[in-house]
Amino acid sequence: MPIDREEITAEPGAYRLWLRLPEAVRAPIGALGERELPAGLYAYSGSALRGIRGWVRRYLRPAGVLKWHIDHLLRHAEVVDLEALPGGGRTECALHAELLAIPGASEPVRGFGSSDCRCGSHLALLPPGSPAPAVAHARLRSGEEMTVRLLRPDDGPRLGAYFAGLSERTRSLYGPHPFTQEEADAICATLDPADMLRVVGELPDGRLVAYMLLQIGVRHIEAEKYRAQGIELPEGECAAFAPSVLDGLQETGVGTAMAAVLFRMARSRGVRTVNLWGGVQERNVRARRFYEKLGFQKIGEFMAGDLNNYDMVCRLQPRRSGLPADSMLG
Repeated sequence: MPIDREEITAEPGAYRLWLRLPEAVRAPIGALGERELPAGLYAYSGSALRGIRGWVRRYLRPAGVLKWHIDHLLRHAEVVDLEALPGGGRTECALHAELLAIPGASEPVRGFGSSDCRCGSHLALLPPGSPAPAVAHARLRSGEEMTVRLLRPDDGPRLGAYFAGLSERTRSLYGPHPFTQEEADAICATLDPADMLRVVGELPDGRLVAYMLLQIGVRHIEAEKYRAQGIELPEGECAAFAPSVLDGLQETGVGTAMAAVLFRMARSRGVRTVNLWGGVQERNVRARRFYEKLGFQKIGEFMAGDLNNYDMVCRLQPRRSGLPADSMLG
């Protein structure tokens, strides 16, 4: 993915490179010697005390001098996404620890990029089907930082608490599934990011404040409905979107920031068209404005009972990567 170097913040801070290795290789990694590297999605966490832009731009040009461990990997892998986190709020060690919290994530090369700390490595290999990024950060209008990440198997109690905090009105407007503790437990016990991306927004105190899902592929009922309007949803490039945000935080930038990360994930999975799961009620003006802000356009109408609904579609544009976390604000 092309990355605009000038849009990378020049401030000091931490960063995370997302890299895709198309095929397994056996490669020398400096003093660590030759290592086997499986094909897949990798994430490397680093710090740049003299400025992120100046430090990472060397990673975005053809490999030259092989000085650091990451230089050796970059001879074989492509940078597909970059998250820049200016300031001292996050360290490279903390960024790497976030990755290891993802079920199935591993450290393929011990000692990679971690010679000056106690971490086993600063390179993580993500499980098959993971999007890039699998975790990211956004600074909200309030100044608070929100972590946007994939739902985990151990999130059942917290997801249930999030569901319980939603108003009856918000519950009534959500179509994919009920908001109950039983449903939260069932969801967390059967997670499959290859089929559906389930993403949560988490505040520093551990509270979940938003939950969104993206069903990869075309749902049969949606395909028929859109086809009747003369629109063909391409199976390999489509996904259905269903967001929710705690009532007290709606229209505060939480939903916009989180959707921006989720759409980055979608692009990494080859998604080019996103449609609304079940459409949106015409009377739900707040939601319609939110979708329009994200780039959705109305392409048709349908009746559900005695309520008129809109079908809306968003065409994802190629992302200019390398933006700092603050760029995801809504």
